[in-house]
Amino acid sequence: MGHGNSDKLYITHAEHAGFHGSHSSSTGFKYKPEAPHPGARTPFDCCALSFQPFTHPVCARNSDGTGTVFDLVNIVPWLKQHNNSNPITKETLSPSDLITLNYSRKEATGEIHDPISFKPFSEHSHIVAIATTGNVFLAESIKGGKDLVSDTPFKKGDVITLQNPHGLPPASVPDSSAVSKSTKATLAVATKPAPSPAVTALKTKAPVPWNVSPYSSGMPGASLTSTSVDPTQATSSKLLWDEEELMFEDMSRPLKGKGKEKDVGKRRAYVRVVTTLGGASLNLELYCEKAPKTCYNFLSLARAGKYNDCLFHRLVPGFMIQTGDPTGTGSGGESCWGTPFRDEHDLKGAAIHDSRGILAMANKGANSNGSQFYLTFKEAKHLDKKHTVFGKLVGGEDVLDALEKLPIKPGTERPAKTVRITEVIIYQDPFEEYKKRLANKLAKRAEGDKTGGSAVEQKKKDDVNWFGVKVGSEKTALNLGEKGSGGVGKYLALKRPSSPVHDPGMDDAKKKRRVGFGDFEGW
Repeated sequence: MGHGNSDKLYITHAEHAGFHGSHSSSTGFKYKPEAPHPGARTPFDCCALSFQPFTHPVCARNSDGTGTVFDLVNIVPWLKQHNNSNPITKETLSPSDLITLNYSRKEATGEIHDPISFKPFSEHSHIVAIATTGNVFLAESIKGGKDLVSDTPFKKGDVITLQNPHGLPPASVPDSSAVSKSTKATLAVATKPAPSPAVTALKTKAPVPWNVSPYSSGMPGASLTSTSVDPTQATSSKLLWDEEELMFEDMSRPLKGKGKEKDVGKRRAYVRVVTTLGGASLNLELYCEKAPKTCYNFLSLARAGKYNDCLFHRLVPGFMIQTGDPTGTGSGGESCWGTPFRDEHDLKGAAIHDSRGILAMANKGANSNGSQFYLTFKEAKHLDKKHTVFGKLVGGEDVLDALEKLPIKPGTERPAKTVRITEVIIYQDPFEEYKKRLANKLAKRAEGDKTGGSAVEQKKKDDVNWFGVKVGSEKTALNLGEKGSGGVGKYLALKRPSSPVHDPGMDDAKKKRRVGFGDFEGW
């Protein structure tokens, strides 16, 4: 559209993104967060130390070409008290380094304005000062390299930026005298230009994650119809599956193959809950294939020691006993992820409260599982589809009987005798086995990628014909009748006489077969 980049009748993506000027309606909105907050800037007519209007303005020049305005009556006592330290940049600043500024004011109102264009200064003005004369101008009035007030020439290094609220190109340059030696050395080192991201991406191809999803975030499609979406970023918008969710799905998937259905024990966990009831223990079997996420939460908390010293805080004889709350109040405890997780009683093949010694999660409603669990003293059909069953008691029935016979405090459901969980011992964890198998699989894949795909079957060379025989070899194409041959001829090995009878007269009777074109005698 005549922007210097192209003559197209529409705004291209490069122009819209700001590579060739700012032609988007949201340009100002994008630059607004980059600009300093108005409250963080000192007003242009105030001292940066006292934040009061100045009467004798002076400027302290910084190493980046900018300057800070102070009032002489405030900055001199500060320098004497703080050993010549700049209050803003904490750099060394002596009174002789201060530059006296000359502001132009209107006689009637005292308003500060530009001496050339007579435009009043505001918080949106780009204000600069000349170090050699101290005169203050708008940045648009110092063209030509001459101070038009005192008719004095100046260099670009003499320009000091006092206010630049919109981040416009600075009219000043860094002060070479204030640049440290280390900075000079850094600038002097010749650095190679960095290659473009597209070239780098082509040279070094990023490895594809193992849990990459076949679906995308929709950004590639959006880049086709919207100029505000960068196509280079849209191509890398691949979604990743949650690794734990993939593990849970694989754990709950039924095993395939003859006799595999009898291998359920390998997908279950076995733990021992040691109590303070005479050191007795409860042996539990966890249904990792029926409630994988609940079992993983229980095993993670047990491995982290969260169940150690937990109190059996609720007891209802003939119904159940509950524990798993580190606070012992019945209202605490959280999952290994720190947040409540979903129920699994609606999964296919979910276990139910059908007998004594059923292990299930306690909750405060739907999808509010944490760390508390309970063991039933009898079947509880009314709890099905409300609480997730994830195991059962397989050893220690006498301990469960002793827990049921504990006395209860009158009017409550709390045991009168304190019984706690000493520790939880894990004997078999299918999730750890899954992680080991996955790590070995990924290691083999990475090793294959490093060797250039040596595990991939090499392609046949061009000098091999359709029958797998190398061209030019003495072997026949079909390997007819050869012993131990792998060609088609092994199926045609018929019984033939070992030495056929040769009749010389038959050669004369039969016409000799010509091979090829011969000697062209018939042409």
